[in-house]
Amino acid sequence: MKFITTLHKYENLDSILEVADGIILGQVQFAKTLTNDFKSLTNDIIHKVHHCQKEVFLLLNKIFTDKELKLVKDYLKGLPVEMITGFIGADIGLLSVMDELGLTDKFVYNPETLLTNDVDFNDLSSAHIKGAFVSKEITLEDILEIGQLKKYDLFYFGHGHMSMFYSKRQMLQTFKDYKNEANNLHQDQNLRLSEAKRLDETYPILEDDAGTHVFRGHIFNSFKALDALSSVVDYFVVDSLFLDDSYAGKIILMYREGIIDKTLIETYKQTLHDGFLFDESTIKGEKND
Repeated sequence: MKFITTLHKYENLDSILEVADGIILGQVQFAKTLTNDFKSLTNDIIHKVHHCQKEVFLLLNKIFTDKELKLVKDYLKGLPVEMITGFIGADIGLLSVMDELGLTDKFVYNPETLLTNDVDFNDLSSAHIKGAFVSKEITLEDILEIGQLKKYDLFYFGHGHMSMFYSKRQMLQTFKDYKNEANNLHQDQNLRLSEAKRLDETYPILEDDAGTHVFRGHIFNSFKALDALSSVVDYFVVDSLFLDDSYAGKIILMYREGIIDKTLIETYKQTLHDGFLFDESTIKGEKND
């Protein structure tokens, strides 16, 4: 099982590569919920990671129009694609672009919540893609079953803030327009929502060029399931969005060593949760007061 993670600052790349097997990058024009938009530094990072004999994945996780897919194609033509391990995308339309460029075997499908069984997970095996992400909302038992029947690499979101809500609308911009104020909240990763009924958890909210995103405030983790997951997971993702590179490096070491550093968790004032690994997701109605 390989550990791959996001990157916040270029100057931290060396220290991240000391513990991680690969890096996940993206540019805001073609990706959402990024830790950073490295723009002109993307090629430098790709070359450096490749030189260190580590892996690099490029995020293409927006939903694209036909016109935008043409821009993706031109963008990929300017990259050292032979040094890139994979392209992570949520839009099935990307397959046509990958096919035209001879990159289908580097495509990693990540629709986030859709791949909940082995049939759906393996649906693109005939296209000979590199792999796919299992849903974040299924149990460990389901993941293991899918893993035993997988026909390509299994990617797994193993640690980080889980996405709860996404809209292509610029909701913070709309709010600022209503207040007749300039929008200084776009791309701000320090924003949190609070709810009167759930005072023990605040929810990160991010507006980027792709829309508005709300995440769970508590950190999803997979420590209790690590041994079982290691038998089927090919790529374990640590997403450090709303955190930093130092955190990502220390968390990956904790997974590698199998030891939870409670002091680190407390330093970042975090509460960990297991998601649906050990309990099936259910929808419960609220009781009337």
